[in-house]
Amino acid sequence: MAKNGLKKCWVPVVAVAAAAATVISAPTAAAAGPVAATAGTSAAAALIVGGTTFPTLEQSFMESLWPTWNNSLGLANATMPELINVAYPAELAPFTDGEPLGLSVAAGVDNLLHLLSGTYSAGERILLWGISQGALVLNAAQRALALDPAAAPPSDALTFIRVADPSAAITGMLRFLPDLILSEVLRLDTSARTGPEDSQYNTIVVTNEYDAFADFPDRFNLLAVANAIVGLWYRHGQTGTVDLTTVPAQNISSTTNALGATITTYLVPSPFLPLTQLLRDAGVSVGVVDKLDTAWRPIIEAGYSRNDAPAIPSATATPPAAVGPAVEPVAESLAIPVEPVAARPASAEPVKPAAKPKALRSRPEARTAVTSASTAVSTATATAAERPAAAKARRAAQRAR
Repeated sequence: MAKNGLKKCWVPVVAVAAAAATVISAPTAAAAGPVAATAGTSAAAALIVGGTTFPTLEQSFMESLWPTWNNSLGLANATMPELINVAYPAELAPFTDGEPLGLSVAAGVDNLLHLLSGTYSAGERILLWGISQGALVLNAAQRALALDPAAAPPSDALTFIRVADPSAAITGMLRFLPDLILSEVLRLDTSARTGPEDSQYNTIVVTNEYDAFADFPDRFNLLAVANAIVGLWYRHGQTGTVDLTTVPAQNISSTTNALGATITTYLVPSPFLPLTQLLRDAGVSVGVVDKLDTAWRPIIEAGYSRNDAPAIPSATATPPAAVGPAVEPVAESLAIPVEPVAARPASAEPVKPAAKPKALRSRPEARTAVTSASTAVSTATATAAERPAAAKARRAAQRAR
């Protein structure tokens, strides 16, 4: 299915997911946890942006999560850095009261840049962490800083950590929304659909598998969509408390952009399917749910192109071994050498017709031999024709006696 068609099919699904998120994200969406871009570095401060319906985060709550943050990538902080909550509307009208997503994000960017200018000091490292809608605030802030790099902190001073990002590469939900929904309903610029790939700052992207906002199926697959929507309850807000040291190496990727900044992506695997976990929590028989899990899992996995078997490039294929001695190419083995014909001087005499071969020349003895042979054949033919008549005459004479 074409990408535009895919976007249209997802519109009602996305509307349901957005409405559901305003209800089911409340217990967990405030979870927050900055991590370092490089092991062994220390941070002077962390600016933290909550998700939808969480305009502010309690200081005590952020501090309670510090051990997980510190362990994720080996921060060298001996003591807890300053944890600063970036307050903003965190609204998603018409699914919540207040402002549409675009205006809420814009207010968050203004507040974040203001706090950054008052917090950063030369030589310090600062972490900027945002979850869900807060990740969109970070995206827009990175773009703003990229537009004026001379006035922004140095490239090694900031690290952006985007968690449960709706604009995550390939599977971010915003990537599947038509432009009309983005501009007229959410009031977002279409650039918000993707992360700031031209940022000068190192970035970490953390995605929980099966979270509909950050890990939406990139193929039309109703079972995978249903599983991801249920995953908003089990897998969205929980992304903020993930210890990244537990993520398998094969689920971690890193790229370097044109400005030399690295983008490190963590895909946190899910130990269960949210769709079948819902049934387990509802008290459905374990045996029944296990059978459904076994049957549904390959179908759900097929909704994500990342699960496709890798193609084997033809260049890596091993050519078959030669059998028997090498055979000389036919065109070469049958070639008959032909000596070049020397060019005739312009003053040479005209070329005379070639003489007939001696075997074909007219000779008297040859004519005599042919005539004798013809006479012999004629005599033999006449003799053979007279033999029946002579025999018949002899039989008639014998009867007359």
